[in-house]
Amino acid sequence: MYKNYFHNNKHANENKDNKMIATSRNLNHYKKVVNINKLLNRVRIEKKNDIKKKIIIYSTVSALMFLFGIFIV
Repeated sequence: MYKNYFHNNKHANENKDNKMIATSRNLNHYKKVVNINKLLNRVRIEKKNDIKKKIIIYSTVSALMFLFGIFIV
């Protein structure tokens, strides 16, 4: 019985007597070129969007508390 360990596309034999390591053949595995600048820009944009969302949430909560305070007084 072979067990996939999900690293380096290798399988290890589960037999206690004979430990044999074989690489799996993946014919559809192509290397993709990744542009690190695009990834970093995406992270920066997501951080800016998160900050904007937090500001909107805090401002609405503070406005609601202010209005609630005015109605009580």
